Amino acid sequence: MGATADVRLLRRVPIGTVALLVVAYVPLLLTRPGDVGAATQTYLYLAPGRLLGRAAWMWDTSIGAGTVTHQNIGYLWPMGPYYWLLETIGVPDWIAQRLWLGTIIAAAGLGVRFLLRELRWEGAGVTVASFAYALSPYLLHYGARISVILLPFAGLPWLGGLASRSVRLGGWRWPAVFALVTGTVGGVNATSLLLVVAGPLLWMLHSVVVARTATWGQTVAAGLRITALTLAT
Repeated sequence: MGATADVRLLRRVPIGTVALLVVAYVPLLLTRPGDVGAATQTYLYLAPGRLLGRAAWMWDTSIGAGTVTHQNIGYLWPMGPYYWLLETIGVPDWIAQRLWLGTIIAAAGLGVRFLLRELRWEGAGVTVASFAYALSPYLLHYGARISVILLPFAGLPWLGGLASRSVRLGGWRWPAVFALVTGTVGGVNATSLLLVVAGPLLWMLHSVVVARTATWGQTVAAGLRITALTLAT
């Protein structure tokens, strides 16, 4: 019975999703096994616990005669805890690095699938769009050296879909999820976050003025809920 249930569950997973996960993780794990890529977050591989322990203070006495930290508080979530957990359970640094980047790629593609399903897209176009976005050349510039900047990129389609649900369904549930995703992807770089949030705002305006799938009342109410909860996170 257990095996039958597992097979049925796998059949429900779209083949496009499975293919996206394979492409996101497998090539990275097969590329130069054992080598850790050069990145500006090297201290996250070496001593993530020490970084997290010092992130609450703006002044770091461990460097030279002391210095002002640079965005360390942004690594409190999610990148710092991720590397701390994998170091604690004994995962090699090079595997942790590959899984981190693979998860960003997978999240970006799955976010596009979520967004397009929310916008009532069907067919192969959903899979094509998810691959095109997840494997964007934009990854090449940041993936190896400053991957945390890719978090807003991965979060953009999710925020678009969550903004759509917030308007369409009302209530506080989806604005709350929107706020949590924003807090997760925007902790390090405010500029990237502001540029990404422009996407859902433009969609909300489009839904009222162009598509006419929502009213001003629905949109403003959802926008106020999103704003209040996002400011809190």
